[in-house]
Amino acid sequence: MGIIESSSSHKSNPFLKAAGKFLTSVYYSFTLHPLNLRLFSKKKKIPYYYFKKGDNEGLETWVKNLEPDLIVVYSMSHLLKENIFSIPKFGTVNLHYSYLPEYRGPIPIFWEYHNYVLNPGVTLHYMDKGEDTGDIIYQKRITINSGEKLDKVNRKLSFTGAKLISKMLKNLEAGDVPRIKQPISTPTVRARKIKPEEYPGLIRWSEWDVEKVFHFLNGTSKYHFTLLKKNRFYRSLFRIQLLDKEICNTSGYKIGTLYKENSKHFFVCRDGIIYVNIRPSTANFFSWLYPYIS
Repeated sequence: MGIIESSSSHKSNPFLKAAGKFLTSVYYSFTLHPLNLRLFSKKKKIPYYYFKKGDNEGLETWVKNLEPDLIVVYSMSHLLKENIFSIPKFGTVNLHYSYLPEYRGPIPIFWEYHNYVLNPGVTLHYMDKGEDTGDIIYQKRITINSGEKLDKVNRKLSFTGAKLISKMLKNLEAGDVPRIKQPISTPTVRARKIKPEEYPGLIRWSEWDVEKVFHFLNGTSKYHFTLLKKNRFYRSLFRIQLLDKEICNTSGYKIGTLYKENSKHFFVCRDGIIYVNIRPSTANFFSWLYPYIS
């Protein structure tokens, strides 16, 4: 058994990296939950490899020494090359949070929230040279509610994904695992990563009703800080907490703007408002810092 963690694409700042490692160790000493896979692996005494882009030879040697029967991939920022995914005798499988060939790419859930998809899916598929194009093993759709929060949706997807993996493992040694070819084309946009500064422009304040804006915001809390019109440090220390929505007349307000009236914060949509709290958040700070210390 072993754990491979892929590096982020963010360029590390040496000062922030040193400061981040110190703050991480302090944070970890006061929590039962590990902040990252490196600390988790150390605690559980599991072999760990930090995979940087281009480090294929080093990773190949490490994987061969482990002699795995199977590699299971979830949410890696770099695609594994054939010299890696072909090592295990049962191959390498990937758990992808969409109903392939829909939403191929690194952040399918983000774009499913953006496009108001209420029946997303989970796909377990073999890895090949393409991006989420390998033969499908099993897949299943789930149903979510409008405005359902990301953490709850993630739990549903994780539970479904775990069941698919369990089913595959039971049938693997018997040689009874299906391989279903995917279509070459996809009916949806590529689920690409976005830059934080893109986020405000992806909310179609003038086009979407308050229900759809509320839904998208509930699924993309990672980017809420970009909606705070303050400096970067301020945005790293505070977070937006969604409360509720209300359909009402918003004439006289600027659509897409965050207001504060009578000690209440709210965003204005074309047909209503969304109430929020602006709260201090240490978790936001560590989320902001983590790319620099990876």
